[in-house]
Amino acid sequence: MSRRARIASGPVIFALLGALLVGCASSAGARGRNVTGGLVLEVYVQPGDGSFARYRVETDGRLRFGGGQDAIDRRFTWSGPMTEEEIGRLTALIDEHRWLETSPPSTGEPAVREIEVKLRKGGTRRSFTVIGESEAVTRVLEVLETAALRRHDEFLRRLPQPGEQH
Repeated sequence: MSRRARIASGPVIFALLGALLVGCASSAGARGRNVTGGLVLEVYVQPGDGSFARYRVETDGRLRFGGGQDAIDRRFTWSGPMTEEEIGRLTALIDEHRWLETSPPSTGEPAVREIEVKLRKGGTRRSFTVIGESEAVTRVLEVLETAALRRHDEFLRRLPQPGEQH
């Protein structure tokens, strides 16, 4: 490479390096973003059949999950990002059912099923326990359970794919 080509390529290299550094800084900053509108939600499920679960949604859109004894001990064993659609659905359900103002109704049956909910948004904190069934809580749990199933993705990707194996 000639001296002139090296000198001319210098600004290009610096521009690429600068873009790379800005991209890295943006990615690191994305982790601290508030994508839930300030909502933090924790749900502890005691279904009565021994399959305990604990979910926690952070303001940056990360879902934390712990199951079984970990849920009982308030430990989270998996963490992963929720999709924009899941976050939107979750916050819409909480707003629709006014969880920051009132507790959702529950049937009381089955009496062995309890769901503890804690949420915080801005300066407002609320907690309530639902005994039995509650349509509003069931719909929120569907979103959380679907997002938490991604904890199995890495394992599932390693399984043989259908089709001819060599």
